Amino acid sequence: MIKKSKYIVANALLLVTLSVNISMPLFRVYAQNQGLNNGQTALVLASYIIGMLPCYIFLGGISDKIGRKKIMIISVLFSLLATSIITIKPDIFALVWARFCQGIALGLSMGTGTAYLTELIEANLEKHAATKAANIATFATAIGFSGGALTTTILIINHFTLVPVSYPILIVLTVIGLILMLFLPDFPPLGGKVMRLPYFPKDSLPINIGIGLCWAVTGIVIAIIPGQLSLIGMTAYAGFCLVLINWTEAFLQPIIRNYNPQKAVKIGYALLPIGFGLVIVGLEMSQFPVILLGASIIGMAAYGFSYLGGLAIISNIGGVQRARAVSGFMFVGYIGFGIPAIFLGYLSDILGIIHALIIFEVIILMMVIYFIPKVIFNPNN
Repeated sequence: MIKKSKYIVANALLLVTLSVNISMPLFRVYAQNQGLNNGQTALVLASYIIGMLPCYIFLGGISDKIGRKKIMIISVLFSLLATSIITIKPDIFALVWARFCQGIALGLSMGTGTAYLTELIEANLEKHAATKAANIATFATAIGFSGGALTTTILIINHFTLVPVSYPILIVLTVIGLILMLFLPDFPPLGGKVMRLPYFPKDSLPINIGIGLCWAVTGIVIAIIPGQLSLIGMTAYAGFCLVLINWTEAFLQPIIRNYNPQKAVKIGYALLPIGFGLVIVGLEMSQFPVILLGASIIGMAAYGFSYLGGLAIISNIGGVQRARAVSGFMFVGYIGFGIPAIFLGYLSDILGIIHALIIFEVIILMMVIYFIPKVIFNPNN
């Protein structure tokens, strides 16, 4: 049973991340039905961050205290609740609560799931348990984040509805996943403090800013780009952008892991304005293939080079405070994911989407030029 348990935990991570973006292709539709503008829509989506950050930052040690199995079950229950809410009441106000529950589910599951996988692999007497666990978790979440959006996108293109069949299917799959989780082994808790505040070691600023910028762009793609696509009759196709952002990094990660971390972060910085610029050009010219190309490059930067390279550097310079340093890295990333999209959403309502995106592109370029030379990696620290 131990050998099969890692697949059940990986499936749990998949279910949580499927829930996070399964309704993403319909975000803009729900918002338009209630008369919300871009800024208000971005604010709704940020409720995901409000649910996630307190769990991720302040409850980082909760699974050490009360056990991995319990926390994983709780996280999957929250994802089930989220999908059920938007299925029963498919509108923007229900989406606020669904996103909040999704944030809690993700915040509780990411660290816990990876730690649980490591312990299960170790219990099976396999070597390199931590690396294998990270690889399994990364692959499962990459497929989940984009898989839900892809499924809903395909379904609503063929038959538009506010409640696509992907919602109830995910509910059924999640219930099955919960039943399987009841049979997981329950290792004794390690103990320790529940609250673990983030730590920002010396030389971490350029790395943290890099992931914050990258994830800010992905947040903007999710929150704002569908509004512009709706003007050219392609609202339902927004899900493909998210699919490319996540799947590009999933397939490139084995290659990127062989790069020097410092070089990887610098490549991520350099790719970001290129990808975002292509998205802007594609929107301005109503060329969806150009938008998709830009989304792919953003994915390479945000969840490929900047994420893997930055994580390696932060883990190294964090020393004995490695876990807290990684929490700081993720904290900045998720702040970037949620906050800039809100400001840019309101700015786009004033100036227009294209003008707002161009302003952000200029800001990205300035920060890239300033921070690339400051990326330092000394593996002997």
